[in-house]
Amino acid sequence: MKRKLFSVMVLASFSSVAMASSVSVGNVLAVDQTAGTAQQGAVFAVDQSSGARSLFSDFGNGAQGVQGVDPSGVAWLPAELLGLIPASVLVTDSSGGSNEQGALYQLDPATGNRSLLSDFGNSGQGAVGEDPLGVLVIPVISGVLNSGVVLVVDPFAGTNGQGAIFSVNASGNRTVLTDFGDDSGFQGVYPDSMAFYPGLLGLLGASVLVADGSAGASGQGVLFSVNPATGTRSVISDFGNSAQGWVDTNTGSTPVSVLVSPAEQIYVLVQEDSAGGGGEVVQVNPVTGARNLVSALSCTDSNGASVSGVDPSSLAWLPDGSIGVADSDAGTGGNGVVFAVNPGTGQCQVLSDFGNSSQGPLGSEPSGIAVAQ
Repeated sequence: MKRKLFSVMVLASFSSVAMASSVSVGNVLAVDQTAGTAQQGAVFAVDQSSGARSLFSDFGNGAQGVQGVDPSGVAWLPAELLGLIPASVLVTDSSGGSNEQGALYQLDPATGNRSLLSDFGNSGQGAVGEDPLGVLVIPVISGVLNSGVVLVVDPFAGTNGQGAIFSVNASGNRTVLTDFGDDSGFQGVYPDSMAFYPGLLGLLGASVLVADGSAGASGQGVLFSVNPATGTRSVISDFGNSAQGWVDTNTGSTPVSVLVSPAEQIYVLVQEDSAGGGGEVVQVNPVTGARNLVSALSCTDSNGASVSGVDPSSLAWLPDGSIGVADSDAGTGGNGVVFAVNPGTGQCQVLSDFGNSSQGPLGSEPSGIAVAQ
């Protein structure tokens, strides 16, 4: 079984604690697993126009609240969605919480201050986790969900450690939405990321899309559809099945992130981890599961120099209509970048180079991205 691993090599760090900034609507939020004080992680706010970075939350700085260990997933929680006012930023930490079984933090968008929303090692808050990675916020769905929901996917929770999705309420209490090791549908192996597919007018066919890096034919991964009310699973696309279109020639490749555009187009990021890096952005038909290659992440920077993807890990839809891609090892000094990919042409540009100090504080391993809305 393959496991998607984030590198733990420290390539850069802060020489001193930088002043934190607030988050503005339209900012790209980038989680860096080994930046910040004592390499305990950080969240940067990236200007979507210029790529300039500011430090939003330093997980090694105790003055900003509970400290982190290995923060990796991020999502924007709109105001009032769970009765939480104002809006906030949610960040998963796969090694935080009790017994290092994971944590979900809530961050104040004005200060970057952190509080613990859910401790995945605390059974008093519900079913426990093992390694929570991705976090997803889904809205109210008339007739299906009466209130907004926060979901967290854990690739090692559930029956036989085959993964589970937890639903988390405003008090941090957890229930299991779906257990990828049970018999309620096609079983998973390593579910690692999620996106919300609203369906027709946001009412019919709404589902949670889940990328699994190791299920399906030849263990090359699948894209699941999960019913947000019942947890029932079905397979949309099997990334090892050539009858559904594009298949990576590297059998060690793995889907690591899924994205739904405002026009309800589905994109999946495939990481070629066993080949030492690289990756592709692939479009998936929501009905047939057919796949088409969009971009091989052969990109250029502001000077026109070539910059290729090395270890891409996360997708987000950017305000200008491009696909944001976080890559933890590309760019100057291997400190990571955020790419912007044109979904129509596949052309790729460097939005922010985390090894370029002229764009702001240096990072070292940006792994998760979201957009403040």
